Amino acid sequence: MKKILYPLLAIALISIVAWRVWSPVDDLACAGQTVANGPLSRFVTDYFKQGNERAWQEDTNVFDILAEPTASSITQQPQAYYCEALGLLESPTRTQSEKVYTSILMLKLPINHYLNLMDHSHRFYKEGRIDDTVLGFVLKPRGTALNYWWLPQWRSRFNRDAPSVFPPPDIAEILSGKYWLHYPGAGF
Repeated sequence: MKKILYPLLAIALISIVAWRVWSPVDDLACAGQTVANGPLSRFVTDYFKQGNERAWQEDTNVFDILAEPTASSITQQPQAYYCEALGLLESPTRTQSEKVYTSILMLKLPINHYLNLMDHSHRFYKEGRIDDTVLGFVLKPRGTALNYWWLPQWRSRFNRDAPSVFPPPDIAEILSGKYWLHYPGAGF
């Protein structure tokens, strides 16, 4: 009897830990926080203005933002800027280019934050606050998501929104894991 009890107890404990680690962040974590003019917002606005407010599509490489020293510090601890990023993505006064840059800076969020970012991005997209390009930057596996393409929580969110953004062959490649094999651990 004890031989069966210990493995069952271990499986139950592992399941609880896995569920807790990979569950999204509580939405109340950002409640009541002002996000109008924090360090992330200032950096994104300054970067956008330095580029003469050109659209992100006009950049030779949209990921050039990551070469900036401030961006590096943001991407090392993106969860510290998470609430501010949600406010920036939701804001009707921000351009889609600023929202693209914000989503790029959040690509290395821990998985629980990233799942919540996917949920919020879905809502913002449905409300017309972000366009399909911004949603595509959140959905395409880079950074954190690149290593979690197999996770059921990530896959369900990806499957919910990917048909609005990606053609079927791209969706199939991402869900098959081939995308990860092309860029293992690279992220960007």
